[in-house]
This record gives sequence, C-alpha cells and structure tokens, in this order.
Amino acid sequence: MDTLGLPSSPPSLEEMYEQFHKLIYHIAYNMTNDPYLSQDIVQETFLKAFIKIDTLQDTNKSKSWLTSIARCTAIDYIRKESKRNEVFVEDHEEINQPLESDPLETEIEARFLKNSIHENISKLPQSQQDVMALKVKEDLSDREIALRLGLPPSTVKTRFHRARKHLYSIVYTKETA
Repeated sequence: MDTLGLPSSPPSLEEMYEQFHKLIYHIAYNMTNDPYLSQDIVQETFLKAFIKIDTLQDTNKSKSWLTSIARCTAIDYIRKESKRNEVFVEDHEEINQPLESDPLETEIEARFLKNSIHENISKLPQSQQDVMALKVKEDLSDREIALRLGLPPSTVKTRFHRARKHLYSIVYTKETA
C-alpha cells in the first residue's frame, strides 16, 4: 500500500538490484568465502526474484524477501559444490599416477599423515606421547587434555607443539632416507 492506501506496484528489478545487490553479495560471500561463486549467487538471486516478482505481496519487505532467496540460493550452490567434490578414496586406490583432483589428493595426504602420526607417537618422550595421543586419537581439546592429565593448559600446548615438531622431524627424516 502506498501513502494513499492504494496497492503499490512492486519495485522494478533494476531498483531492487541498485538497492540490494551489495547486501546480497555480502550474504553470499559470507556463506561461501568465494568471490566468483558469490557473484553467481547474486545473479541467480535476481533472476529468481525477476521470475517470482509477482509473489512479493508487501513491497516494504522486498529486502527480507531478497535475502531469503539469496540464502536459499547460496545453500543450493554449496550443496552442488560439495556433491561435485565428493570423491571416494577407495575408487582411486589402484591408480599409480598423481591424482588431478585437489580435494582427493588432500584427503589422501591427510590419511597418510594421520597414519604416520599414529605409527610414530610411540617414538616421542612419554609426556609428549600422552598429550599427542589424547589430541589425535581422542580428538580432545587442550582444556580437556589439561583436565585429564592434571596439567595447566599452557603446558599441554607446549607439549603438543614440541610433539608436532618432533613428529615432523621423524616423518621428514623417513621420507628423505
């Protein structure tokens, strides 16, 4: 309704774009952390808004209407991206060539690193073994480890840092040998 009580016409897409495109971009960027994907989401949001402009019942709520479309669109894009990047390591175990997929390579490296850490924890001094085992095997926070071992959190952090350095030197020495 306008000031005379007559139904107001919906704002034009150009007006909505000028007023809200930066807000929509920030919403998309905060959800994706990807500037290019965020630009795609802005375009898709305004395309959806253009198609569904007749469903906007209260023009005073166009901002919340657009931000809702933007959030749903961003979620859809995130789901598509996660499905596209979903690859199982077992499908590629037999390949002897370097894998071209960065997410898969990262996953494989992480698994090897985790296995290497588990194998070499026993080579650490006992105080570092205790901290590292709780951190890696049980995924406890520094505070939880400190409580369990009866140590100050700063000591846990120091031992964990030293254990990581020690493990790195063990693993690195094996790789270069």
